[in-house]
Amino acid sequence: MKKHKEGDKLLKIKDKDSFIQMCKVISWLDDRRWNTEDNYNFINFFRDDLTNCEKILTHWICYITDRQMPFEIIWDKGGYIFSELVYEYARSKLSPQQIIEKYYEKYSDKDKDRFRFKSSDNTTFASRYITDDYQNILNTLEVLDHYERNIINFIVDIIKIFKDREDLLIRIACNLHLLTYQLDGKKANSKETLRILTNEQEFEKRVELFKRNATSGKKRLWCCIRDYKKGSYNKVFTEAIREVSGTEASKLISIWDSLPMEQIELPGDVWNNSPLFKNNLFTKILDIDSIPKTWGMPEIIRDIYKQLKNSGEINDFYPEQFDITFDFVPRMCSKKLCNVCPFGQKGVELVCIPSEDKYCPVVLLSCGYTAKCVGKEGDCILKEGVGKGICKGRV
Repeated sequence: MKKHKEGDKLLKIKDKDSFIQMCKVISWLDDRRWNTEDNYNFINFFRDDLTNCEKILTHWICYITDRQMPFEIIWDKGGYIFSELVYEYARSKLSPQQIIEKYYEKYSDKDKDRFRFKSSDNTTFASRYITDDYQNILNTLEVLDHYERNIINFIVDIIKIFKDREDLLIRIACNLHLLTYQLDGKKANSKETLRILTNEQEFEKRVELFKRNATSGKKRLWCCIRDYKKGSYNKVFTEAIREVSGTEASKLISIWDSLPMEQIELPGDVWNNSPLFKNNLFTKILDIDSIPKTWGMPEIIRDIYKQLKNSGEINDFYPEQFDITFDFVPRMCSKKLCNVCPFGQKGVELVCIPSEDKYCPVVLLSCGYTAKCVGKEGDCILKEGVGKGICKGRV
């Protein structure tokens, strides 16, 4: 394969109009996902009176453990334990290591030593990569020790320092990645993290490195930032800013809410990288052979977006919206429901029954989201046939 210089357009777009239509449908489904509260994943907090700042730190820690296991277990059992850990962390004088060890235990299972997190009432949760998760949570708590044990103080500090930069959201993302995750393939280390955060030259190097690798291996980071920008956790996040910022709160919240959604990367996962989805849906749109073998869907969507974003035809779309594939692909592509797919040859004609007092059956079938139908007279891009026939599935 021919080598490409940095900055080259790597992908050959065969059908720009079909991609624009696909973006409109993806954006439409994403709006239905986030505009109905019933579609959100709520954490099972161990008590009702946590501060908003404590809820956000609990949410962040839950995502640390979100790897290759059902998210329902993480949000239920993990969230319950981590919210108790965070509650005590915010109020006690114990060291971060003492706090986390209080909620972490070794136990024997079939003559093997194993580890798990454990609450004071003996609720237990073992994440898939628990020893790595332990280290990353510990690093997070040790760094936040320098920010009054508050993740919102940490983020607000970044906003104040870089508030006039166009890449502010990227810098916030870079800082949050440093807060928790591994450095140069080594285990997270709070002393090294703090050294980078307080050294301007070192930090700028990290920002540039982060930008070059923003689409790679950062699924959980981008999920968190996405959640804090839209949906129910946006309200929790902005109220958390209000808790710590006094008279500056409104200004800081305005800065946060105005950060461009287009800078958030698509969290890559097995669903949006599924060949059933990628190869069938993109065959008409892309020269598949132009896709580098090392690229996943985050890189693909970002590259096409860069090529077309100035055309004025995809103004309402941004790459992260493709995360609806997390719900769409297992329900539609994996079950080969091409005859009722918005991108199929028949579109949604067989399942669309407009009724204002009912939920949209297309959204419910394709993604599992509840969203009210706009009715027979309302504007609906699916009824108009936008996106119909793009996918080659079952052709």
